[in-house]
Amino acid sequence: MKLWLLDADILIDFLSLDILDKLAKIHEIYAASSVIEEVKYFKRSGKKCLVSFRERYIQSGLIKETSATAEDASTLLNKLPRISHFTLHPGEIESLAIMIRDNSLIFCTCDAATLRTLPLLDLTERGISAEELLKQSGLVKQGLQDRHTENYFRTNIAIGREQKIYQFEK
Repeated sequence: MKLWLLDADILIDFLSLDILDKLAKIHEIYAASSVIEEVKYFKRSGKKCLVSFRERYIQSGLIKETSATAEDASTLLNKLPRISHFTLHPGEIESLAIMIRDNSLIFCTCDAATLRTLPLLDLTERGISAEELLKQSGLVKQGLQDRHTENYFRTNIAIGREQKIYQFEK
């Protein structure tokens, strides 16, 4: 299974939970160039831990880097309502653009705006919650935050579906 870790938040959260290395050994993981640059540190047991993400994960081959072109990003933005442009960050825009270009990827995010965008792009079926990803990987972890749960994922997908319907009614 290919896995797309969409935003820096999920990478940071998986580092904090000490499961990113285990996940990288099970799956082929990709991250967008702009997302990689966002991951500077994580917190574990209340302590801030610096991480040289590019060196530790990209240069070692544990995670593969990929990039979107300006044309990919433009294609994405043209498919979205104008208001969405202000709620998505550069890493999320790049990641979604790559998702449109490469339909073999499955992705994981805990960002509400990004989750709500998936139905607008017909990408809902290629998304997965952190909780479900860990479950399918045999890495059940206690202490997940609400934003990692399947319920959070499904709730935000439902909101995105409603927004999609509203867009067609205009």
